[in-house]
Amino acid sequence: MQKWCAESYETNSSHPENLIHTTLAGHKVRSKSEVIIANLLYTNHIPYRYEAALALNELTVYPDFTILHPTTQQFFYWEHFGMMDKNNYCDAACNKLKSYCYNGIFPSMQLITTYETGKVPIRSEQVQQIITQYFL
Repeated sequence: MQKWCAESYETNSSHPENLIHTTLAGHKVRSKSEVIIANLLYTNHIPYRYEAALALNELTVYPDFTILHPTTQQFFYWEHFGMMDKNNYCDAACNKLKSYCYNGIFPSMQLITTYETGKVPIRSEQVQQIITQYFL
């Protein structure tokens, strides 16, 4: 597991200028909500990779987090959709979810999804509950 965390991997190279928030593990992420998720994964000793490339047939996606279950060694993917109140973002999020499903990766099974809007931000307690449910 430690070896997996230390290995290099292909990451999302688009918009590196948006990687402005630093996690407890020293990773740069794009949003404060991703900091919450990353920090809670880290403090719960759940191994993860940030925006690691995932090939879905002809499409490559970059899930926010690729997680190696500490007990079962099964891979999980966590997508945080942080601007669901913006129409274009919502459309893209729904298309991304379809791509996962078309490739046998389903929400609530191997795909964890969280959502927020400008008026309803994600809460740390919510993230911790998800981590406890899936990994502890």
